Amino acid sequence: MSEIIEILDKVFSKAAKIGENVAVFASKKLSRQVRFSVNKIDVSSEWHEYELNVLVEKDRKTQIFSISFQGLEQLDDILKKVEAALKLSPPKPYEAPLPEPSEKYPSIPDAFDEETLKDPSRLIKIANEAIDSALREGVKKVAGAVYSNAYWIGLKTTAGFEMTHSFTNNYLDVRVFHGPLETGHASMASRRLRNIDPWKVGETAAYYANLARNPKKFKAGEYSAVFSPDAVASILNFAGLMASAFAVIAGYSAFSQKLGQKVASEKFTLSDNPLVTDSFNPLIFDMEGVPTRNNVIIENGILKAYLHNRITAKLLNAEHTGNAGWVFPNPWNLVVGRGDMKFEEMISELGNGLIVGNVTYIRFQDYVKGEFSGVIRDGVILVKNGEPMHGVIGLRLSDNILRWLDNIRGVGKDQVQLYHWWLEMHTPVVSTYLLVDKARFTEAW
Repeated sequence: MSEIIEILDKVFSKAAKIGENVAVFASKKLSRQVRFSVNKIDVSSEWHEYELNVLVEKDRKTQIFSISFQGLEQLDDILKKVEAALKLSPPKPYEAPLPEPSEKYPSIPDAFDEETLKDPSRLIKIANEAIDSALREGVKKVAGAVYSNAYWIGLKTTAGFEMTHSFTNNYLDVRVFHGPLETGHASMASRRLRNIDPWKVGETAAYYANLARNPKKFKAGEYSAVFSPDAVASILNFAGLMASAFAVIAGYSAFSQKLGQKVASEKFTLSDNPLVTDSFNPLIFDMEGVPTRNNVIIENGILKAYLHNRITAKLLNAEHTGNAGWVFPNPWNLVVGRGDMKFEEMISELGNGLIVGNVTYIRFQDYVKGEFSGVIRDGVILVKNGEPMHGVIGLRLSDNILRWLDNIRGVGKDQVQLYHWWLEMHTPVVSTYLLVDKARFTEAW
């Protein structure tokens, strides 16, 4: 951490000369990856990333910039430009100073897993085990990646906050193939590398691909459907986005003006909790030096809270929730409340409908109304009388996120933490299966 502290002190001393409110956030990241395709490892690599983010405010005017550590020789020139830009910037119509340090911050003793860093070859073993696991289930091709990351971060502000923190996280992402339209996908994430189960991930991906064999076109319509944890996580990434108070203020949230109102099924609860056991993002402070905490966003279908930084809290007369982002309050680690149904029970109760293994390329036609569509793939399966029959092609999920949430009939009891390529807001999710009635599907081609 000495490198982080040295950088914070150096940059802060210079920035504080031109600003009244100053915050300096520094991060160092060690990343390792192993990528594989067509049943063999292609790439094994390791790299470091260094990033410095600086907030400077004066006379209610704000400038924010980012550079790498290697760019520090340009710092004096950048600060001169920032000082000039502050003079030209329009002032904010409100006062929102950086928060003073809290008396107490969360403690996560195992946030940094030393074992994750000890043996880089463990990633190769995980990749090979995932490949072997899927091949044993009869698929033809296996592809994917294992990622392992270690973070060292620090923040210093003119409000008197100064703290460092370190943590690790890891994830495995697997996609398998019988043919181009007979695919399956699964993933798993943890801050401890030893908690990644490659055999389970490979088997799960192969399970969807095997059920998706002999795909047939299916007509558009409304069908009850069981959405896999991966599919659920992809959709809920946008629910997390819409819970940000900035999205509400900026006019692209379906949760706008719905605090205290029903926005989902009474069976559904969603929280943002970086402190949950084995959190992928075990953060203890946000970018304004406010302690992180468990924030219940939706409880038994009722919208309970937006996620705030100092500015959105000021504008909406709300409490800071520990989710800053200097501009955009972010969810750190979404958690779906545990339900009471096993996957097999959902399929049986589904009767006739679909299994949806993954939802990708989600796009909103109207954020405020919640209208969206997404490509469904990696195990879209027809179910008749509680029995999976064959793969389905030619459909696209085209629904409304409020309607989709409200139509949840069943919530799974088995949870899995996920982080993968298709989580477009880059928010990890402790996810589960959801049984959703009358999900809307349109023709894809």
